[in-house]
Amino acid sequence: MSASRLANFGIAGVKYILDYGGCSVAADKPGSGGVGAIISASGFSRCIFLREDYGLGIVRIGVLGGTFNPIHLGHLHIARSIQRIFSLSQVHFVVAMTPPHKTPENLISFSHRYAMVSLAVAGIPSFIPSMIELEPQRSSFTIDTMRKLADNPAEGKRNFYFIAGGDSLMEVNSWRRSETLLTSYNFIFVVRPGIDLAEYRAALPKRAVSRVRDLTGLGRVQMQRRLSEENERDARIYIVDAGAPDISATRIRSLLASGKPVHRMVSKTVCEYIRKLRLYGGR
Repeated sequence: MSASRLANFGIAGVKYILDYGGCSVAADKPGSGGVGAIISASGFSRCIFLREDYGLGIVRIGVLGGTFNPIHLGHLHIARSIQRIFSLSQVHFVVAMTPPHKTPENLISFSHRYAMVSLAVAGIPSFIPSMIELEPQRSSFTIDTMRKLADNPAEGKRNFYFIAGGDSLMEVNSWRRSETLLTSYNFIFVVRPGIDLAEYRAALPKRAVSRVRDLTGLGRVQMQRRLSEENERDARIYIVDAGAPDISATRIRSLLASGKPVHRMVSKTVCEYIRKLRLYGGR
């Protein structure tokens, strides 16, 4: 299929690659139309969107960091939900070495955790497993990870959105150079419904408080309408509730240690990997 035919789908401000029968065709000059339109064509096996902000040429990239000890369906749910709401081209799953603020219980090796992340996202082209924390200079600090991602001029204009849970928001003030971090990059904190927003605001560095945007209690369309009113060039702190299932890695490890099933909490491939290698004391 030619680029000119691809342009007739009428998606403005979007770079995309269509996989047709194993042959990828790219178009970087889409025709006129509304941002966020959906391609629907029989015969296409996969669509990978590199969404750009209309008129600015800025690609949005999500960064979901964590120990992933192990990665579970709650992580995948959050990534999918945030990707849809914020029109993210990709979500990078950054596997942490050893968190600088605390030592997690029963933290298994980086190689096993990275392998499980790779298995969990293997069927989702826009979900990218990342071991960027191992790249020089090695660092577990979020500000260093974000700089590594951002300092790549070959990739063009990109806006990064760091995705974290509400518990992280309560301790973010203790992160290295937290004020610089929160005023340089976009953050999305996924909280549980019914939270006290004032408590979360109080946990932030003073200069970052004015950047908070409360999107809790809103539907996806309402959130996207609010987001369209924001200046893409300004870093924001978004607080959302994504309706994530109540799953925790701690609970999964406890169940595995006692020989109980976890197949409803992790993907099939991850479950098989854990079982085969008897991780977390599983039998």
